[in-house]
Amino acid sequence: MKFLGSLFTFALLGISTVFAEPEINQYDDTFHYWISTTNKKATIMGVNNKYNTDVTIKPYITVEGQRYYVNQIGAGAFSNTEVQSITVGNDVQSLNFSYNSLFNANRIRSIKLNTEKVTADFGAFTNISKLVGFEGVGARSLANDMAKKLLQNWGLPIGKDYTNVSSYEFNSALYTLAYYVKKNFYVDDKIAYADNAVTVLALNGGNTNGIARAYRILAKAMGFQYNDVHVGNDTGYYSWNYVYIVKDGNYKKWYNLDIVNTEFSSLNYNPNVFRTLEQQKSVLKQKYGNGGDRYLNTDNWIIYNNEYNYPGEFIFVNGQKYYYDSPRTETFYGWCARNRSGARA
Repeated sequence: MKFLGSLFTFALLGISTVFAEPEINQYDDTFHYWISTTNKKATIMGVNNKYNTDVTIKPYITVEGQRYYVNQIGAGAFSNTEVQSITVGNDVQSLNFSYNSLFNANRIRSIKLNTEKVTADFGAFTNISKLVGFEGVGARSLANDMAKKLLQNWGLPIGKDYTNVSSYEFNSALYTLAYYVKKNFYVDDKIAYADNAVTVLALNGGNTNGIARAYRILAKAMGFQYNDVHVGNDTGYYSWNYVYIVKDGNYKKWYNLDIVNTEFSSLNYNPNVFRTLEQQKSVLKQKYGNGGDRYLNTDNWIIYNNEYNYPGEFIFVNGQKYYYDSPRTETFYGWCARNRSGARA
């Protein structure tokens, strides 16, 4: 595709020189791009045919033999289009979703991120369809990036070292994060992939499982370690977080932090939000009424080995990668015994 633009000539010392005014707008069969002749990058600015339903983002666009590498989706690029599926190729070097890049993209059902480096500006997915699902290896980096930007927006630390702080500072930091999650994330049964942490972080809502997963990712972004916070479930309808803390002057134990089923009256630290097994059981008994006895056996309560819960997710345990078909859950009692990871409160 040739550069368009005005051509002009001038003579200097008898030499004729031709200059081409650089063109910034380019098109291919799928997208409208803005290209930078300075850094050789390309930003997707829109969809050529608004009736396209499935689109694939390629690594670059070629203009007059020069490659311009796609690294950005611009504001409003997918707004009010018919696009239902976006696939990011595994040969895309990196990709950032700009603020409002999918604003009012209410037809979107699937975003497949096949490249490992994906980020998003705060507010990139405002008013996106609640039926959207995220998957692919880039879901991890996208979730981690969104978590850091949420923490920044809330005024919370990123990457702090919590290994040697006092038990009060450790506990109160977990409490403060839980307060903000409760304030900003909502249980929403209209979200299709409500237990997918990436979707929950993008939409600020989900079910108890998705919100607990989002809390854990946020805690790790703050600087908490892999085994400081986990996600559990009663094998029924309710999920929460397990937190490994010192409470009431005792040694470390695993307590239950059930953000959805807890009222946070203020930002001031309240240790009572961290519950023992029996306290959590009492809360759930009220939720289930007479029909939930099979979910109230605490020895059957589980822990999740996967973190983000997107389709095809590989499992990482202490940084070691396992195949995606490894067991997703095991009993929390068995997990504690197998890992020698302390007692349950």
